[in-house]
Amino acid sequence: MCLGGCRATAPGTEASGGAGGRAGRDGLGGAAASVSGRTAAGSGGQRASASGADAARAGTAGLAGRAAQGGSAAGAAAAATGAVNSEPVDEASYLFDDAVLRTYNIVIASEDLAKIDEHPSYEESVDAGLEFEGKTYGPYKVRYKGGGGSFRPPCSDGGGPKLGKCSLKLDFNDLDPDARFFGLKKLNLHSMNADSSLLRDRLDYRMFREMGVAAPRAVHARVLINGELEGLYIVVEQIDGVFTRSRFAEGGKGNLYKEIWPMYETADPYVKALETNDEQPNVQHMLDFFAAIQQSKAAAERFYDRDYLMRYLAVDRVTINDDGVVRFSCDETAPKGFDNHNFYWYEEAQSGRMWLVPWDLDKSFLATTDVLVYPAWTSDAACSCTEHPWYGSQLPTHCDALFSQLLAAPEAYARAVDQFVTGPFAKAHVDALLDGWIRQIQPTVSEAAGKNGAPDAAQWQSGVAELRQIIDDARAHRGFDYATATASE
Repeated sequence: MCLGGCRATAPGTEASGGAGGRAGRDGLGGAAASVSGRTAAGSGGQRASASGADAARAGTAGLAGRAAQGGSAAGAAAAATGAVNSEPVDEASYLFDDAVLRTYNIVIASEDLAKIDEHPSYEESVDAGLEFEGKTYGPYKVRYKGGGGSFRPPCSDGGGPKLGKCSLKLDFNDLDPDARFFGLKKLNLHSMNADSSLLRDRLDYRMFREMGVAAPRAVHARVLINGELEGLYIVVEQIDGVFTRSRFAEGGKGNLYKEIWPMYETADPYVKALETNDEQPNVQHMLDFFAAIQQSKAAAERFYDRDYLMRYLAVDRVTINDDGVVRFSCDETAPKGFDNHNFYWYEEAQSGRMWLVPWDLDKSFLATTDVLVYPAWTSDAACSCTEHPWYGSQLPTHCDALFSQLLAAPEAYARAVDQFVTGPFAKAHVDALLDGWIRQIQPTVSEAAGKNGAPDAAQWQSGVAELRQIIDDARAHRGFDYATATASE
C-alpha cells in the first residue's frame, strides 16, 4: 500500500539507493521508465520517493521527436520537428502503452461518492484512493470534469444528479505537492459519451502526434468505482508543466496558456489563461505576438514555426475537428463577442516561440454536426456573426488576423495535407490502428454494454462502421465535403 502521496513507477522496475534512472522501451510505443529511489516509512504510511526523478525524462527533450511506431507509411511521415518531441519516453509511457488496456479502480468513501453524484456539474473534489495493478495509491483527489456539454445525458441532465458515465479527473498532487503517479500530477479519464464508436479521441490524438504536433497521449482503460465497472474510458494526458517539459527541447518551463487566442491587446485575458508561471505572471511576449500579427505576416512568423502550424491545421481540418481552433463561436459574453476553444499555446521560455497544442478531440470526425465549422474555414464570407439553423452563430475563420495570414499560404497548407493523407492518415495505416484497438477494447465494450449509457454491441458496431466511412470520405475530400453539404441544404 502506498499512502500519503506516492511516486508510482512501473511494476517490475529496479530500485536502488543511487541517483538517476533507467529508461526502457517496449515494441509498440509504450515505454516504461523506472526511477531509482528509496522507500521511507512515514507517519501516514509509506512514501515512495525518487532521487533521480528528473533522470527518467532522459531522451525526451531531443531536438527531434521519434517516429511513431506501427510499421507502415506513417513511420516516414511521423513526428519530426526541430523543437518538439511528440512521442516522449518517460515514466508515464508505461500508462500509455498502446498494446495494453489497463484497469483503474477509484476508491471513494460512500458519503463522498454520494456528494459528487448529486451534482456532477459542480466538479467538486473529494478524497480517493487508486487501486492499480495490485497496489493501492493515494490519498488523491478526484472529481467529475468537463464543459457544459459533458454533463448532458448520459452523465446527467446538465445540472442534476449523476445518471450514467461521467468524465473524471484524478489529481495526484493536490494533497501533497510532491506526489506523482508515474511522473504525472494529474490524469484525465474521458467518458467518450459523444462517440458511439469509442475511437475518435484515440485516433485523432495519434494523428496529431504522428504529424509531429505536441499532443497528449491517449489510450483506452477499464474504470471502476469502488470495484464496480463504470465503463470504458479514454485516458488522456494532462497538458501542464509536466507535459511541456516532456515535449519541448528548450526545457518546457515557459508559459502555458489555455484557450486564449492572440487577439487581445491587454494583459488581463492572457494572465487569466495562464496554466504555469502564474505566481509572478509575465505575458509580455503574448502581447508582442498579438502586436506582430497586427503589424504583418512577416512580423508574426518570427513567433511561430509555420510548417508546424500547417501540419496542425492539416490534421485538424482533415479529421474535421470542428470544436477546435478554427471555429469562432459568436458569444456576447466573450470579451470580443466571439471565441474559439479546445487548445493550448506554449511559449518557449528563451526564444518565445509559440506552439499550438490540441485538446478535447471527442467531437472530431463528425461526431456531432452541432459544432460544424460553417461556412468552410477557407471561405471569404463577410466578417459578421451569422446564425445558421444547424451549426449555430459563427464568425468566419478568415476574419481572425492570424488565420487570415495562414490562409494566405495555401501551397504550404496543401503540402501539409498531402503529407498527412499519404502518411499517418493513409488508409492501410489507419485501418490497422483501428483493427488493433477494436480487438483490444471489444471485451470491455461487451462487459459495459448498455451500462451507464454506454452503447450496446449493435450501437458500437454501427458507430465503428460510420466512423470508417467518415474517415474514408474525409481522406477523399481532404476534410469535410462542403460541396455536398451545401447542395443538400
